[in-house]
Amino acid sequence: MTTPVAAAAEAVAQQIPRRFGTKQIFLPNHVIAFVRPKPKQPPNLATFAVPLQFNKLDLRDYLYHVYNVEVTSVRSFINQPLPRRKLAGTGKWYRPRSKKMMIAELVKPFVWPDPPAEEDLKDFDIDMFKRMAKEREATLQQHNDPTKIPLRTQSPVPTDRRQLRREAAKILETGEWSNAKEDGEWTEVEKEVKI
Repeated sequence: MTTPVAAAAEAVAQQIPRRFGTKQIFLPNHVIAFVRPKPKQPPNLATFAVPLQFNKLDLRDYLYHVYNVEVTSVRSFINQPLPRRKLAGTGKWYRPRSKKMMIAELVKPFVWPDPPAEEDLKDFDIDMFKRMAKEREATLQQHNDPTKIPLRTQSPVPTDRRQLRREAAKILETGEWSNAKEDGEWTEVEKEVKI
């Protein structure tokens, strides 16, 4: 014979099939990235890039507490990149840091919105963003290719340096140079330096 307390506990246990959402998160110091799905991925699967120390229960609790999203199951895997050399083909071998990915099966499907049209992005100065991204890519390519390091003799000489060079040549030819100050206008320190 069961007591009323035990019967009430069984009734509550039948209503909640599993226990999750009990871990409290206060100002997390980790970054979780929601990754766009692959073309044929169903809408009830969501892919996340998470820190290496994250586990399945952490992701489930995080989604429940922060976004109020319920998850039925979570799969995780670690992507280990291939070893590389530091300087494009030369230098020591090293293995880049691994990345942990998790795929969560959501109770309610989530469909990504379509990307905004080009004219809608004019308010955000998308042209400057594209120029900056292009410059950043060019700089990274230059840094990664050690064969294209510019030499000092190959650097272009600006026009102001050429102008200064011409003026210095004139002074050397004529031998006359003045600072446009008369002898009475020099300070004591300037007189000592001049002598």
